[in-house]
Amino acid sequence: MDLEDGLSFGRGQLAPPTPARRATSTTLTPLTRWGWVSDVSLKVRGRRRKGSLLEYVVGGVTLAVILLSSVFIQGFATLGNLRVIASNSAALVILSCGMGLVIISRGLDLSLIAIMVAGATTFAILINAGYSGSPALGLTILVVAAIGFANGWLIAYVEIPSMLATLASAMVITGFFRFAVLRGEFLLLLPKTNPAVVFFSNDILPGLTAPVALMIAAFVLTFVLLRYTTFGRIAYAIGDNFQAARLTGLPVRTTTLMIYIYAALMALVAGLVISASSGTVDFRTVTNGSLLFEVILVVVLGGIPLRGGRGGMRNILVGAALIAVLRNGMTLLDLSTQTQDVLKGLVLLVAIVTDNYFNPRDTETDTVGDL
Repeated sequence: MDLEDGLSFGRGQLAPPTPARRATSTTLTPLTRWGWVSDVSLKVRGRRRKGSLLEYVVGGVTLAVILLSSVFIQGFATLGNLRVIASNSAALVILSCGMGLVIISRGLDLSLIAIMVAGATTFAILINAGYSGSPALGLTILVVAAIGFANGWLIAYVEIPSMLATLASAMVITGFFRFAVLRGEFLLLLPKTNPAVVFFSNDILPGLTAPVALMIAAFVLTFVLLRYTTFGRIAYAIGDNFQAARLTGLPVRTTTLMIYIYAALMALVAGLVISASSGTVDFRTVTNGSLLFEVILVVVLGGIPLRGGRGGMRNILVGAALIAVLRNGMTLLDLSTQTQDVLKGLVLLVAIVTDNYFNPRDTETDTVGDL
């Protein structure tokens, strides 16, 4: 059964399509034992182009902001400031890679920042307990992957909406780590001998810092997964129409598990980058919500619709560029944190309204409460 058949069957057809009708559908290439993934990916790629106008608008705005900032903000158009922008944006881009994959599959992970802080805390505690770098990192990866697995299981098998499941998960993670692990403290100091601090304070290559190198690696890995793997095509199919993807025999539940595990691992990498650069693990990052809003802003502003099924890494690059430039410009202008939050909130609101305009609800495929 192909995607068109699944759509027809999902709209009320009493029986699966006949072999004759199946033979007249689009030419299919069986890539896996689960279904005709090739046909699904072709249909989804065609629909992804619909929201490309927002991407070009945001790209034009980014160029305009760069030109205006270069003229009116002293010290903006310098090589040193460019390096600062790249380093400060590393964690944001890494988190956006995970969130972008989740939103493409028509989900939403509100626990991403809580997982980020929990991963950095776990690694720091293991190092303080006497573990060396590699074993501590391995155990931390297992802990974070287990959290991502729990999120995916609640969404895929218990069928709790992703927004509610990950919101509850964030509350549980924050409460457990802050009160059971840190004994009520919200701040954990990292010594300069911490392996993460040592690693991220050095350059991989001359002029290429470790955070920027990891940002590039995360970006390329996510690009390859979405563009060239069956996993990525299934993620697009889930976001485009979950019921049709399931009717075609695609492993939607297994893929959902892997999506949230991948997002959790991206959060771990971002957590190590942030904690190593600041020398602390701060749980106030979870409670103030600013970083989570920035991650969602990057994804939505870049052109990946909250409806799912469309978008790609180019959208994340465009959104991240605008947010990074805005954040750096506001910092150089010495605007208060509250003022920056207000401006970013307004930008997020405009982005969501624009996304709703360019990607209206499809009455045939949309599902109420799927977030």
